[in-house]
Amino acid sequence: MQTFWERVILLLQSPSVVELASMLEVKRSTLSSWIHTDRRPPMKVLMKISKLTGLNLNQLEYGFDYKDNEEEEVAENLPQQKKQLSAMIEDLNEEELIILKSFLPYLRKQSLRNRTRKERS
Repeated sequence: MQTFWERVILLLQSPSVVELASMLEVKRSTLSSWIHTDRRPPMKVLMKISKLTGLNLNQLEYGFDYKDNEEEEVAENLPQQKKQLSAMIEDLNEEELIILKSFLPYLRKQSLRNRTRKERS
């Protein structure tokens, strides 16, 4: 099984500690110490690694195939939520449908804004 740092180096395709330190904006000696002792960096650096690799912290820690139970539960409940929404929409009158139709783009825009903010953090 790969170590945390082996996964990071593989994912970021970083051939040297100097290059990886530059990518993570830390001193080479500090990064080298973390790698040789298999220590985790501060949260700010972990979040940068997560952003650069596209993996969540659990996947970085436990491997690429790690699945978060909460994510699976949400995915399992999605069809049921869609059915419930569909039933609610069926009961709306024409005026309520017009309001809902105008509200959905707003929700989508807010969702995109929130995702963008999270990605920048």
